[in-house]
Amino acid sequence: MIRYGELHKALSAYTRDDIHEEIPMDYYRRVIKACLRANNHNLGWDVQQAASILLYLAFNEGHLHPSQLNAEGIRVLDWSERFLEQINTDTELRVIAALTSA
Repeated sequence: MIRYGELHKALSAYTRDDIHEEIPMDYYRRVIKACLRANNHNLGWDVQQAASILLYLAFNEGHLHPSQLNAEGIRVLDWSERFLEQINTDTELRVIAALTSA
């Protein structure tokens, strides 16, 4: 199970500064729930995948700006977008995708 502290620490690898207060707590909860659900489907999501999805959601909703991300964070945004698109095409995992878009 992924914990909030682990997720926050992994997320910090993609940002220039501490962005803890800029991302609503609900985003952390949604991503942790999505990971639990994915792992119940034996997908083996780890904390890095969870952090990349959290980064993607926060960025797309306007909570983070490009200047707050480091080079790895920018790269991870692209990966997360492709990853979420892949999930959306897999019928079995649409519920997981719904959690990340709620």
